[in-house]
Amino acid sequence: MLDKNSRKIDYLRISVTDLCNLRCIYCRPEQGLDLFKRSEILDFEEICVVAQHGVKLGINKFRLTGGEPLARKGIESLVEQLADIEGVDEVAMTTNGILLKDFAQILKKAGLARINISLDTMRPDKFAEITRGGNLRDVFLGIEQAEKSGFTNLKLNVVTMAGVNDDEIEDFARLTLEKEIEVRFIELMATRNRKKLDHAGFLSTEDAIRKIKKIGNLVPAFAKKGNGPAKRFQLEGAKGTLGFINAVTNPFCGTCNRLRLTSDGKLRSCLLKGGEVDVKSIIRADYNDAQNNGPTMRRDKLLTDAFYKAANMKPSYHEGSDKVIMYQVGG
Repeated sequence: MLDKNSRKIDYLRISVTDLCNLRCIYCRPEQGLDLFKRSEILDFEEICVVAQHGVKLGINKFRLTGGEPLARKGIESLVEQLADIEGVDEVAMTTNGILLKDFAQILKKAGLARINISLDTMRPDKFAEITRGGNLRDVFLGIEQAEKSGFTNLKLNVVTMAGVNDDEIEDFARLTLEKEIEVRFIELMATRNRKKLDHAGFLSTEDAIRKIKKIGNLVPAFAKKGNGPAKRFQLEGAKGTLGFINAVTNPFCGTCNRLRLTSDGKLRSCLLKGGEVDVKSIIRADYNDAQNNGPTMRRDKLLTDAFYKAANMKPSYHEGSDKVIMYQVGG
């Protein structure tokens, strides 16, 4: 499946819930969450209908997001169903890691291939501040259990914020000296809750790299499966790697290969700009009337149209947005 700019679309990010057990300052408002009603959320069967149709059109990779995907009851069942779809190369997940210690082994058995863990600080007091009450020890236990369960190529996603965690950039980079992980530094993107951090809070990839170069030389690292938009480097002699996602100062829109399925059933073209198509209404419609011969064919045609419409809504370039609610879109 190609969009109007001839970009191959083969990756679907699936937000399974808008619930989360943390309230990070750049993602969720301190007060007044507008959560979806349970009836508005796609069930696993409906998610699989969309996913299976996507595979027919060339999608071969899924990533489960949230909110917090491990907050969705029975998530391992969805992982197993998605991994069993013929033609799927990989099912991955992005999690905050709080519940990972209880789920890592279960997810591995269900067929989950890779895990990205969001972690913006390694200091317990600062972690509690950024997440508004989270316990850092739970994340470290989750990482340990993921490694014991056989997950390799673990990635730590670090959103860089001046005045918040810029004094830990070198510490995160040092993790890769002895551990075979990838620490990925991600520029803070403009969303509805960006106003929680004023403009002075932005830290560019260049700033992060300058800090890291103080502790060693950076050399290019070979791209791995699942590398996505990250530009990868390595400290000389390190076991792990460093990834940089500079979606603000140097957007990767020209090579973007993804669509997003929101938890309430919208097929979204871009995280920040573009548009979305309501596929929940297509799935839940009643096609068993006298005028529709072959209801499955009718639904499949509408889903195909929806995928192509969403793909062709993808902008050639985004300039950020102050309207995106990250915990609803799926990050």
